[in-house]
Amino acid sequence: MLVALTVVLGGLVASQQPVTAHAATTFSSSIIPSGHFQNAANHYAFHWQSFKAGKSKGQVLIFGNFNGDVKHPAIQFGVPTKYKLSKNRRTLTTYYRLTSAKGKLSSTYRMDLYKYSNSNYRVKLNQYKAGLLPSYKGSSYTFNLTKNSPAQAFSAFTTTQLTNYGIAQDTQSVQKQREQGETSADPNSSEVQQQIRDTVTKQVTPVVSSMVEAYNTTH
Repeated sequence: MLVALTVVLGGLVASQQPVTAHAATTFSSSIIPSGHFQNAANHYAFHWQSFKAGKSKGQVLIFGNFNGDVKHPAIQFGVPTKYKLSKNRRTLTTYYRLTSAKGKLSSTYRMDLYKYSNSNYRVKLNQYKAGLLPSYKGSSYTFNLTKNSPAQAFSAFTTTQLTNYGIAQDTQSVQKQREQGETSADPNSSEVQQQIRDTVTKQVTPVVSSMVEAYNTTH
C-alpha cells in the first residue's frame, strides 16, 4: 500500500522557488506553505517536506490518503517541478510528478491551491489510476492548514475500514471453504469471528503504523 520515498530526486527541485501565504487571502513569493493541509471528512492530508540528496536540497510533497482505499497507495510522494501564481495571488498552482519505490517518475500532475484565509484553502481531489490526488479538477473541498500532523488521528478511521474489509474477506473465504467441504467451521459463529478479527488486527496494525510513519517522514 505504501510508496517509498527515494533519493533519485537529485537537483530536480533544488532550484525551484515556491510561494507561501503572506496576507490574509493572498500568497507571496517567498517560501513553501508550512504545515499540514487536511480535510477530516475525506481523511486526506498533504504537506511539503524538505529533503537533501547529496549536495542537492529541495522539497517533496507527501500525500496521505487515510480513507481506507485498499486498491491504491495510501501514502505517495510527489516531486514539485514548477510553481505558478495567479494574477490575483489567490491561487498557487503546483506541477508535480509522483515517484515510485524504484525511483521512477510519473507523468506530470497539477494541483491548484486556492486561499480563503491563512488557515483555510480550497483543494480539488480527483481520482486517478494512481490514486486520489490533489488536482485542478474533481470535487472541491475546504482544507484546513494546521501545524501538527493529522496522520495519527486519521489512522483510527483507516484501521476501522481496513479491519472491516479484512473481516469480510476472511469470512467469505471461510464460508467458501465450508461449502466446498474443506472445513466445518461456521464463519458466523462468535468463536470463528473472534479468530478472524484477531488475525486481521495483527495484519492491519503494522500496515497502519507504517502509513503514519511514512506520512510523517522527515529528511
